[in-house]
Parts: sequence; C-alpha cells; structure tokens
Amino acid sequence: MGNETVRIESGPTRERIVRSSLMFLLFAGGGIWFAYDGWKGYPEANFREHLETLPTEEREQAKNAVIYPNVCQETWEQAKEAFRKVGLTNQRKALEELYGGPPSHETTQAWYYFGPDFRVKIPLKGGRIDQPVPQIAVKRNLDIAVQRGVAIGLGLVSFVVLIHVIRVVTTHLVLDENGLTYRGKGSVAWDHMLALNSERFRKKGWVDLVYSNNGNERKLRLDEYHLARFSDVMAEICSRKGYQDPVELEKSEKAAEKTQA
Repeated sequence: MGNETVRIESGPTRERIVRSSLMFLLFAGGGIWFAYDGWKGYPEANFREHLETLPTEEREQAKNAVIYPNVCQETWEQAKEAFRKVGLTNQRKALEELYGGPPSHETTQAWYYFGPDFRVKIPLKGGRIDQPVPQIAVKRNLDIAVQRGVAIGLGLVSFVVLIHVIRVVTTHLVLDENGLTYRGKGSVAWDHMLALNSERFRKKGWVDLVYSNNGNERKLRLDEYHLARFSDVMAEICSRKGYQDPVELEKSEKAAEKTQA
C-alpha cells in the first residue's frame, strides 16, 4: 500500500474501563463503610449504650451529654484516688480536673461520666459518693481505631486506583502517516520501527514494538486488553512494515486446532 497510511485512533477497551472502575468502587465503598463505622457508627452505638444505662425519663435530657476522651479504663485508677478525697466538693473538683469538666450527666442521685468506650456511674447517697460503677462499652477504642485505620488505608488505595482509572479512561493511540503516538508512552516514527515481538501474544495478549531511539533499541508494549482497536492497529503496522500479524496468526492457529480436533 506504499506510504499511504490510514489514520487509526484507539481509546481503551470497555472491559478495561469497567474492571478498573469496579476496582475503584470496591476500595472506595469499603473505605466509606469503615469510615462511617469509625467516625460515626461505633461512637454513636457507644453513646446509645451510655444513655441506656440511665433511667428512661432522663435519657432525653442527656442526649447532648459531653463525651470526655479522658474517661477511659486507663484513668480509672486515678479516678479511685479522687473518690478517696475528703468531702464531696473536693472529690468533684478532682474528678473534673481528671476528666476535663463537670459530669456528662448528673442528677441528685448520681453523676455520670461518659467516654468514647467507657463510662462511670457515681451514685450519691447521704451527701457522699456511694460505690462508683465503671463499665466498658461494647465497641472498644481499639475497635474504633482499627475502623479508622482501615478507612484511611482504603482511602489511600482508592486514590491510587482512581489515578489508574483516569489513565485508563484517557488511553489514546493514534496511527497515521507520521507513525504511532501513544499517550503517556511516546511516539515512534515509521522508519524507526525495527521489529514486532509477538512471542507472548497468544498467552499474554500483548506485543512489543521494537524501535530505534537515538541509536538505542527500545520497546513499546501494545496490549490487546488495553486498546479497543488493537487488531486494526496491528493490521496497519504489519501491512506497512511487512511484519506477521499476530492477530491473524492466532486466528489461523485456532482454526487449525479446531480442524485437527
């Protein structure tokens, strides 16, 4: 066909776009799920559990109760020291210094301190503290931290996969009278093309276009899975350069195998 070349433009295959997008949705969806549990679901479950320890008529009053980070199992021994102080006023002051403020909820019968995964009920009887009751919530701080950590990890993976999806969607190859131009991989002029290595095409679905670049031999990989018009590109290159077309060769080999079977 001489030097006259048909212009061929190829984007990505639909299958690759779908698979890449599904992979992104899988990681992003998982990240959102873990993030919800870590920053909202688990903390809200623990708060509901805190409220359920209150008498029913008091729960509405405590719906905006403060959650203190220092109310935890690790500070429980220090809280015991506060209970040993003389006088209710001194005990309360020591608790407020330890936990960071007044009780999350209080009545004339008890003080309640709520933490992310821990709570303390401090009964009041006869103007004094009567046997405080500590309780651990079902969703521990470690559980919450794990959910958040996994969410962050999946978020980072999702970002990387999103970049991959963008690269897939923007795949663009042009084959014209100047040669081959492959976005993100470079350009190869017709007279720089040296050979077409298609040894792995049958098993892997890709070929290597061997070309010369400033006196050095280079390879540009062309993948059947990546390019929607891969067969057209191969046909044009092989016709122009006199290479054996791997697509047609594969068809002939499969036909021969069927005939022999």
